[in-house]
Amino acid sequence: MSSESYLLEVSAIVDETPDARSITFAVPGELADVFAFAPGQYLTLGVPSDLTGLAARCYSICTPPGEPLTVTVKRTVDGYASGWIHDRLAVGSTVRVLPPSGIFTPHDWSADLLLFAGGSGITPIMSIVRTALAGHSNRLTLFYANRDERSVIFADALAALAAEHPDRLQVVHWLESVQGLPTEAQLHTFAAPYADRTSFCCGPAPYMKAVAGVLRTLDVPRERRHQERFLSLGGNPFGEVEEVRAAEATLAEADDPDDAA
Repeated sequence: MSSESYLLEVSAIVDETPDARSITFAVPGELADVFAFAPGQYLTLGVPSDLTGLAARCYSICTPPGEPLTVTVKRTVDGYASGWIHDRLAVGSTVRVLPPSGIFTPHDWSADLLLFAGGSGITPIMSIVRTALAGHSNRLTLFYANRDERSVIFADALAALAAEHPDRLQVVHWLESVQGLPTEAQLHTFAAPYADRTSFCCGPAPYMKAVAGVLRTLDVPRERRHQERFLSLGGNPFGEVEEVRAAEATLAEADDPDDAA
């Protein structure tokens, strides 16, 4: 991954839910190749910090290739970076950004996909869904877990896509406020009919651990199981901070340590 960073201007901000917003960056023509991205990749943003100069944080791209470069950021409790993005970032602001990175992306677009998202984990999944529907013919089944109805990011967009592609996209919403947290038994029942598909999962650590366990019990081979996590870099991408990434321990507690994409 490139360690050279660039200043990009915010061209649009859209509130997706009360605590999630999408940030679109204007990419100058001369940087078009630098910021070309694959569905499922992420950006590393440099968030100003009085303590460290810049704090590096990773946010997944929600748009498909060919559309404006956009990340979706959910405000987290006591989250400095997400709080700054929600409270201080505005159209016209500039942010120091690293080029897209990550390998959480399908390589065989002819394969049918089984997708799992939890909360803001829908962001890279949305990029994958929109890419598949726009340019390919494979079938997609999405299990999307959230706290409650107000927490569902991209609810209207997903409904519209499912209505437009009823034979290709199935979206199953799971609300903790109604059904409780999904258990491994419930996830197993849901996933069993699709065990022959390639799977992608992004969400909170316990959720991803549960999904990983279920897919292993269904004998889904490693090459068809993909989970997203952000890893720490062994350096300083912006030249101003010691902590280079918010390393998410999404799979650190999982039994299968190679479940990251």
